[in-house]
Amino acid sequence: MITTHKLFDYLHTQIFSPELRNKAQQLDSNANGIQILGQEKVDKIALGVSCNLEFLEKAVSWGAQICLFHHGLGLNEKYIYNSCLDLSLQKQLKIIFENELTIAGYHYYLDVHPQIGNNALIAKNLGAKINGKYFDDWGITAAFDKPKMLEEIAKDCTKLFKHDVFMVLGGQKEIQNIAVCSGAAILKAKQIKEILDKKIELHITGEISERMPALARENVFNYFACGHYATEVFGIQEIGEKINEQFPELDIRFIEVWNEI
Repeated sequence: MITTHKLFDYLHTQIFSPELRNKAQQLDSNANGIQILGQEKVDKIALGVSCNLEFLEKAVSWGAQICLFHHGLGLNEKYIYNSCLDLSLQKQLKIIFENELTIAGYHYYLDVHPQIGNNALIAKNLGAKINGKYFDDWGITAAFDKPKMLEEIAKDCTKLFKHDVFMVLGGQKEIQNIAVCSGAAILKAKQIKEILDKKIELHITGEISERMPALARENVFNYFACGHYATEVFGIQEIGEKINEQFPELDIRFIEVWNEI
């Protein structure tokens, strides 16, 4: 058992740099740090993609004192209207305070971190080397040493994400240059220009909009939508690995609350 302070001191000084924290404050209204501070001592940490009631109930049943998320508790303007808390948020807060849970979210951090971020880990697992930034620094560009067939990359994505891939086959079939932006990186005109300027042949993300298939085909590039949740399990799990290396006495568990979206 260690103190909660010791755990977060490690995360905020050894894992996440001041530069990353500064950028998160500028670019992201979602949680990037501790949201609610609970018990002083910790021996069990629950990891998850998104904070929701099902996750919290599972974490409490297991005996966790700390819950670390990619998508933390929804406390910004996207979730609260006219200072009113909806029933969902009230239920989550009730179980958090009743059980003195510590809640922390790392949204921007765990998308863009150059080693343990979702984007970096996706590129690494697909066998591509990062060579630049993308999507207003939320994503990365990467390249394969040798071109790979689009069909092979699709199979690799299905295996990696454990999720069906919605494919828009709008460009060439041999792929060397890819862009990765986990979550809901639906393209706008600025990003389409970036794709063309950087000669990106395949955009990999979690979601897609109704208009994107036509835009991808008309601008001659490929688009893989692999699931918002499915593309964002990697960073939070890697955080667990880092914590386990530093504090082997802690019990750390990733709690799956699968989401098809």
